[in-house]
Amino acid sequence: MSQTRPPLLAVTHGSTRGRRRGPLPATAASTGNSILAALLATEYKHLLPKLEHVVLKRGETVYRADQRIEAVYFPEDAVVAMVDSMADGRTVEVGIIGREGLVGINIFLGGMVTPDKAIVQLSGGAMRMRAKDLRKEVRFGSPLQRLLLSYGRAFLAVISQSVACSQHHDVEQRLARLLLTMSHYAGSRELLMVHESIAALLGVRRAGVTVAASNLQMSGLISYRRGRISILGRRGLQRRSCECYRFISGQYEQLQLELRRVLFHK
Repeated sequence: MSQTRPPLLAVTHGSTRGRRRGPLPATAASTGNSILAALLATEYKHLLPKLEHVVLKRGETVYRADQRIEAVYFPEDAVVAMVDSMADGRTVEVGIIGREGLVGINIFLGGMVTPDKAIVQLSGGAMRMRAKDLRKEVRFGSPLQRLLLSYGRAFLAVISQSVACSQHHDVEQRLARLLLTMSHYAGSRELLMVHESIAALLGVRRAGVTVAASNLQMSGLISYRRGRISILGRRGLQRRSCECYRFISGQYEQLQLELRRVLFHK
């Protein structure tokens, strides 16, 4: 993955207007999204006229809660968090989507709106498709439908685990899991972290994030200075994280294997 930009964590509202467009990957093998990359060359060529490469910017709100979904996104190096909001303003992350997945899975499941807010956490490219085009392409037995069924099963397991994690694991464990997850997507041990955004993703107060980050720093697992977090001990951070990190990572590792073979087994 290109490291031309610093990986950032942020949950701030941004306009969805004026997204920059880039050149379309000419072949399935050249796209950074695992679902599209698993398509056979002929199938990808068929979809290509319906795909548009866009750049999603950090902090951008892709969907607001209860918004009608007009387009779906296949992230390449962009990362998007699905965030639930309560009536009192509290928020919590229920799923993070990167190159393995699809933002807008509700369209595939037959829905028209999203119950969650979708906020870009790492700037990067994505392939955009109109929702009505996706509905046409996921006809029964189509290659894209079979791939999305595999992804949908994995993502539902991830959502379920994320909800359980928010209820049963402490802030320090969950912070360790979040840092490991974002480091994996960014391809870097360096993260610029804003306490407010981390608190919003974890569904806790900012003070709780400060205490958890301090504990990890005193343990020599991370260093934190002026908003920059450096992961110093990845293995130690994995041990400090809850089992949810290993479970979710395992789900996506299994998904990658399944995507490679799903089109060859009808």
